Amino acid sequence: MKKSILALLTITFIFTYSCSKESSNPTAEPDVTAPTFNFSIAGFNNNSSAIPIVVSNQIEININAQDAGGISKVEAFIDDEKVGEDTSAPYSIIVDVSSLASKTGKTNTFKDYILKVVVTDKSGNSESKNTIINVDNEKPTITGVNLSAGAVINGDTNTVTFDVMDNQELTSVKAFLNNELLIDLPLDNLSININTNNLTDGENVLKIEALDSGENLGTFEVAFISDNTGPEITIESLVENQIIDSLITISPNVNDLYSEVDSLKVFLGDSIIVSLANQTDYSFDFDPNLFGTGANSIKIIATDSLDNMSELIIPIEIYRRLITLNFPSNFYDPQLARIYVFASDAEGNLLDSKRVMQDTDKITLRTIEEISPNSEFMLTIGEYSTGAFGNSSEFTTLQNLTPSTLGEINFKTYPRFDYSPTNPIKFPAQGFDSQDIISLNSEGFGYGGSFYSETEEFSIDRRRSTTSAVNSEFIYVPQVNLTLNEYSYYVADWDIPSDFVFTPQLFTNQNVEKRFYQPILGNGDTFESSSYWIAGYFSNDDFQNNIYHRIDGHGYGYQGLEGIPYYFNSIFTNYKYNVRINDYYTERTGELAPSFHTLDWSIDYSYSNNEIEVIKNGLDHTVGKVFINSDPYVVIGGLNISYRWSLVFDSQKTENIKLPKIPEEIKTWGFYELYEQGNMEVQQVEIKRYENINSYDEYLYKVIKDNRHSYLVSPVMESKFKSTVPGYYQKAPHFLLD
Repeated sequence: MKKSILALLTITFIFTYSCSKESSNPTAEPDVTAPTFNFSIAGFNNNSSAIPIVVSNQIEININAQDAGGISKVEAFIDDEKVGEDTSAPYSIIVDVSSLASKTGKTNTFKDYILKVVVTDKSGNSESKNTIINVDNEKPTITGVNLSAGAVINGDTNTVTFDVMDNQELTSVKAFLNNELLIDLPLDNLSININTNNLTDGENVLKIEALDSGENLGTFEVAFISDNTGPEITIESLVENQIIDSLITISPNVNDLYSEVDSLKVFLGDSIIVSLANQTDYSFDFDPNLFGTGANSIKIIATDSLDNMSELIIPIEIYRRLITLNFPSNFYDPQLARIYVFASDAEGNLLDSKRVMQDTDKITLRTIEEISPNSEFMLTIGEYSTGAFGNSSEFTTLQNLTPSTLGEINFKTYPRFDYSPTNPIKFPAQGFDSQDIISLNSEGFGYGGSFYSETEEFSIDRRRSTTSAVNSEFIYVPQVNLTLNEYSYYVADWDIPSDFVFTPQLFTNQNVEKRFYQPILGNGDTFESSSYWIAGYFSNDDFQNNIYHRIDGHGYGYQGLEGIPYYFNSIFTNYKYNVRINDYYTERTGELAPSFHTLDWSIDYSYSNNEIEVIKNGLDHTVGKVFINSDPYVVIGGLNISYRWSLVFDSQKTENIKLPKIPEEIKTWGFYELYEQGNMEVQQVEIKRYENINSYDEYLYKVIKDNRHSYLVSPVMESKFKSTVPGYYQKAPHFLLD
């Protein structure tokens, strides 16, 4: 429809114009009428006021103009300098006045600017109008903010005050936290509260905006730290449910991201035990012996400079440490089925028990029972081996220990040897007088040999140590002709050729001397019997490692005028020997003494229900020992059951010895039925003393603690013993007791 009307008008216009051309064509009147208009500045309702308009930064001029011939352009001038133009309705000119000076230099009053708007029609007629404006480009100034950059605050009350200055009237003041409106402030109370409980810890930003009547916006931003979290506490030296049985150093790592750590308090349960302040290192020692045993907890509370608190609670168990046992890497004997260590109180009640495994390097025995550092306990090592025909149990018990006596024992590996002997085992022994009684019995570290006159063979069992590189280089073979009462010897290399033949010509008596020792008895005792055993060492290293060679050993039921005879060979560098006279026994280093005085002591015992009562008198003895032995075995349920048990005690203060109660894991061992019935056999009880060792505790420290050979600590040991086999001393060696 609109297109039809437009087409009709066009045709009419063409027709009319054509007719006019053919008419007289009179001259049109020129357009001399100026446009009419009015204008306004956005944000201001009345521009006609004589009061200047105060503007800021930029102004938006809106012009409403009319003209019959149409408007060509609208222009804006400030002080006759053109600042904008618009040529299409609706007419609007935006003018940037931010570069104009606000005030005159001398009077510091607003400078008047003449804003002129000129409207021109298409005929070139124009009309203008003026108004006076003042330019205010001064933003409100925010000062005196009492929150400094990087300040660390916390809690729900943090008052921030400030001042706002402006040359015009303020219209609004707002505060923002992290770009979110916090408050639209009343202009008569410029105070803000920051509740940090609503903020995340760390950096936050407060922004204050002040707006004046000239729409100048003043801003102030300050970054601060919100900290409502206490210091972080971590401990690497303590874990949950840790058993603490000795003095430890606890080293908390105490760190605070935003504040200084102010103090640290440590509680055991509800009782404070440590209080530290303003430290760089918050380590402290914790001695469990100062507190009761059982379950407890360590609570650590750390406070920072803002009084933020954090706590760490670690449950623990307090025990009493009895002793620590250290094992070398090759300690475990693969021929054994089980090894256990266990501790018992003085009455024999079990305190703790641990199994020794092949890879065990340390065991700590402890108890939850309340005992003092001076409370006595006993330590037992139990070894078990088994086979098709029976089983064997061996125990060694150290009594009269206290937690403060040793602290630890450093075990050494008892020498173990090849399972099978070195071949050949038998060698021809030819040329020996068959009419004489000849002994070629040899004994040493890793070897033993015997002579068989009937077959003219010398049989020797040689086995290398499997636990260390320490071995003998030689085999010492003594020849004792009992018919002629002569002694000679032969030193063979360890690796004897397979075609080697032992003959009398190999043996020599060079450096051999026949000597005597004199038994000296006391208290009217009469001589009953004496025996001796002498060993030599080819070097001091051999002596330290007990790489020995037996020189001579014999027993006599009588003594001659000169005493007891023996053979001595001076080819060795070191010597060790033992001598028994009746119920006196001594073990010493060096050459045999010319005489031995028996001890003026007495010893007896009774045994019942796994308790041994020791009856003794005498001075200077320090160590006692009980030896229990099956000798050699007992048949139980068709199995051969053997057992050995050595108990060492303080002979000065112990008269009653109770066998410790057996842990459940050991009750399956063959001996237990005899133990339970109280039918184990005590074979020997003794009391003894050591030169250079003046007490039982000193013996434990010097001999037992580092598992040393006692002869390396003390050159003389003397003993008074009571044995079920008269005239026979049961040495009962063990890796802990030699």
